[in-house]
Amino acid sequence: MPKKRKNRGRKLGDSGHEKVVQCVQCGRAVPADKAVKVTRWVSPVGGSLGRDLERQGTYISKRLETRYYCISCAVYLGIVRPRAEEERHIAVPLNRSTSKRKSSKLPLKFLKV
Repeated sequence: MPKKRKNRGRKLGDSGHEKVVQCVQCGRAVPADKAVKVTRWVSPVGGSLGRDLERQGTYISKRLETRYYCISCAVYLGIVRPRAEEERHIAVPLNRSTSKRKSSKLPLKFLKV
């Protein structure tokens, strides 16, 4: 039977058995290398109150929050998307912020280097 993915949908490599984590959305137990890991800075003060306090110059500490999602929840929430079979063979780099030169709409000759 043919394999759908070269890595069998995991980031395991030669590391052997991986620990199990719980999906934040549905509670399913998923191997850590198969789960989608999302890390964000989260403020304890939310929304408009936090923005008002920052305008006044108050420092609001933030904490790093790591969430794990199973594949089905990550697809449902739009965190990842399924790719066609030909696209699966191409390694896609993560989206990083582009440099000012690429984001500028001016031609290169008008930019100061």
